[in-house]
Amino acid sequence: MCGIMGFSGDISGDSSVNIVLNGLKNLEYRGYDSSGIAYCDNIEKKIKCVKKSGKLINLSAELRCVKPPKSNIAIGHIRWATHGKPTEENAHPHMDCSGNIAIVHNGIIENYTVLRERLIKEGHKIVTPTDSEVIAHLIEYHINEGRSFREAVRLSALELFGSFAFLALNASEKSIAAVKYGPQLVLARKDNNIYFASDVSPLIEYSEDVIYLKNSEIAYFCDGKLEITTFKGKKIKEAPTKIDWNASKSAKSGFSHFMQKEIFEQPARLLDAFSSRVMFGGSNNVADKNKKITKLDNIDVFSDIKISIENMKLTKNDIKNASKIVFTACGSSYYAALAIKYMIETICNIPVITEYGSELRYENFPISKGDIFVGISQSGETADTNSALEIAKAKHAGILSITNVPGSQITAMSDKGIIYTHAGPEIGVASTKAFTAQLLCGLLLAFYIRERTGFVPHLKDINVENIFSDMVELPKKVEQILSMDEIFKEIAKKYYKSSNFLYMGRGILYPIALEGALKLKEISYIHAEGYPAGEMKHGPIALVDENMPVLFLLSDNMLAPKTISNMEEIKARGGKIIAVSDYEPDIGELSDLIKIPKISEVLSPILYTVPLQLLAYHIAELKGTDIDQPRNLAKSVTVE
Repeated sequence: MCGIMGFSGDISGDSSVNIVLNGLKNLEYRGYDSSGIAYCDNIEKKIKCVKKSGKLINLSAELRCVKPPKSNIAIGHIRWATHGKPTEENAHPHMDCSGNIAIVHNGIIENYTVLRERLIKEGHKIVTPTDSEVIAHLIEYHINEGRSFREAVRLSALELFGSFAFLALNASEKSIAAVKYGPQLVLARKDNNIYFASDVSPLIEYSEDVIYLKNSEIAYFCDGKLEITTFKGKKIKEAPTKIDWNASKSAKSGFSHFMQKEIFEQPARLLDAFSSRVMFGGSNNVADKNKKITKLDNIDVFSDIKISIENMKLTKNDIKNASKIVFTACGSSYYAALAIKYMIETICNIPVITEYGSELRYENFPISKGDIFVGISQSGETADTNSALEIAKAKHAGILSITNVPGSQITAMSDKGIIYTHAGPEIGVASTKAFTAQLLCGLLLAFYIRERTGFVPHLKDINVENIFSDMVELPKKVEQILSMDEIFKEIAKKYYKSSNFLYMGRGILYPIALEGALKLKEISYIHAEGYPAGEMKHGPIALVDENMPVLFLLSDNMLAPKTISNMEEIKARGGKIIAVSDYEPDIGELSDLIKIPKISEVLSPILYTVPLQLLAYHIAELKGTDIDQPRNLAKSVTVE
């Protein structure tokens, strides 16, 4: 995944270069191997390009040395390398031979080798091994054939195979074209100015109204006029969408890192995820019809609970006629899917299948007409997840999505509904608040399905009122864990020099063990693995010695004695134990015990996730790693 930013307009006292550079700062979580900006010099009337390898701070320093003159039009790029090493030469923007066209690109051009060979035969000098550079030369080729810039961009878009979003800057007419086929591309207008970006985070300080380009659309801006067409040249008018994020939500607000801020935002974001979707009919003797939860104070236990999720089109017949429900996702979202599988099977007595998007797209997975496929993606742009859903959709399965980003690619194919997580902008590469919001949205989906399939007789022990009472208390209980931050700092001091970690959980907490291990290795670079605790003696125990910390997720249920037995086995072999538990088990000298509040089992994955986030954060902080921008990682994987 890469980040692209563009600006064109009338400005006073500023430069398009500064506007684009500031935009790239908001997009740096999308890639940080190299960066660059191309701008039209108002004095020399030509494109100038400044590129640097490494993080954006290197480009900022170079621009201070270059001191670009005032410019009214510029494009920029922050790169996560796919084709070609992360060098200054391979950094974007890329230029054509004439120096009149510059492009920045997010995605992958699958037929670039064929295009490259053709263009070289036509006399074009292509200087990098990247797939992106061919775009600039392809546009130049069509211009040399007598086409206008606008038409050259359109014809080039038709020749490209793959998944791509790019901006093309034309120096001679001072225009920008924005092309989308796959990755998100958003634009905002203010007065006579236009802003383009890979997501809304750089745009929110300029306008609350944005236009999400759809697949196979091109936006062309010149002389203050905007025109949007399809790849076939048909003019269209896209309606703006109002965004509810603000600039303060994407700032650190006094925290040391975005990840730390986003961990501490979770109580508010969890409330946002369910407050407008849970409806209550009454409480005790008080008739309070259709009351929504809007605050945490003075809420009683309500009855006649209803789930109302906006953008949902999934019907009782859809569920009845589906031969299976399949969740597909990647990374943390896949671990959320594993926990949601448990929720739906527990609450609805309906079997659920979970598949990695990266595997499902290449398996001979049986898909029947009417199957329900649920894709989970924070960004909505995850290439493997979306490709898997496209395959399912082509076989007439119904598509539902859980995502954080309106207008993203996953939403366009979701004919059975979209559940927005309402997590707000998540800048840290390692997912935190988006993950817990996905879990809560999955639980709401479970109850939504239960409402439409009717009461499940053998599940009389599921106390719905208790679960929803706990849901109301969930943000407060997360706050209680966050208030224990100093405890996690002290435990981190004991273990941050470890080279390996094991995480153990059972039942619905097994996926959280996987997620906890992932968080640790993502940001601290410590090797960590998650396992079902019951599998410990089937291999992982061979790794245990006096240098191996093992973290157990221990819940007060029928499996607790078995898990404590596993802990005894680890201790007998010299292993070091950390236990996160919702009760105080009699484990004596066995472990460092972290006591957390008790909550309904189907909500426990959310509560148990937060301690693991805090522990990973403080270990990484002590190791001095780049927490918000871990090496080799990008926020969303938009290419295979």
